[in-house]
Amino acid sequence: MGLCEFKTDYAAVFHPKEYLADYSQLDEEVIFTIRFMVQALRGLPPDLLTLEFGGGPVLYSVATQVPYAREIHFCDFLPDNLNEVRSWLNNEPDGFDWTPHFKRVLKEEGKLVNPAAIRRRAADIRRKVTRLSICDALAEAPLGQQPVCYDLVVANYCTDVAAATISEWLQIMRNIGGLVEPGGWLLVSVTTGATTNTFVTGPDQRSFPCVDLSDEVLYRGFITAGCDPHTVRFDRLSVPTGREYSGLTTTIARKLTC
Repeated sequence: MGLCEFKTDYAAVFHPKEYLADYSQLDEEVIFTIRFMVQALRGLPPDLLTLEFGGGPVLYSVATQVPYAREIHFCDFLPDNLNEVRSWLNNEPDGFDWTPHFKRVLKEEGKLVNPAAIRRRAADIRRKVTRLSICDALAEAPLGQQPVCYDLVVANYCTDVAAATISEWLQIMRNIGGLVEPGGWLLVSVTTGATTNTFVTGPDQRSFPCVDLSDEVLYRGFITAGCDPHTVRFDRLSVPTGREYSGLTTTIARKLTC
């Protein structure tokens, strides 16, 4: 399958609202990701410029960045995902209800969880997310020719499904690493144990190739992205049988300063 054909087919089968229907209840995988992000970001300095890369239509990751960010940019490959995020940011009636996820973020942060705190976190997200844009992980300049580098780049569960081979994934890590300021941080989450990514839309089902990333390859990817090997930190979760993937791995590292 050629790249243009892949992009067209992926856009045709991925529907944000159907995807978000799976987020109506917090599951172990989402809690794992939230917990890792809260712990990994704790201790980072305030006033960061952050990028949610390949965020899909999902905002719980952005919620964890709020305490450290002066400004958050959000990008995705699909315009429909950006439209879904924009709908929530604009407080439109059909925007997804992220209240349970914001509650969990606050709980993991050890903060008071009540309606006022949840409203403040939502308001902070709406205030701090200042840019929505298209991205392409496989492009050498993933955001186009925007000369922006970030103090923190987060790429959750997108790099592994954007690549069909290990060499492609390493190139993606090099591309995304170029968006991180020297001394900044890169946080990447991936599924493991799968080589296909399947979508079911009504009566249709399409499978796309993805990469199964070992710890060794993940480590190599962060080195390829320009990160300090001494700062690479992993956490892993095994998931129940019956899924295409067998686990999740979330990793953070700091980019070298020279």
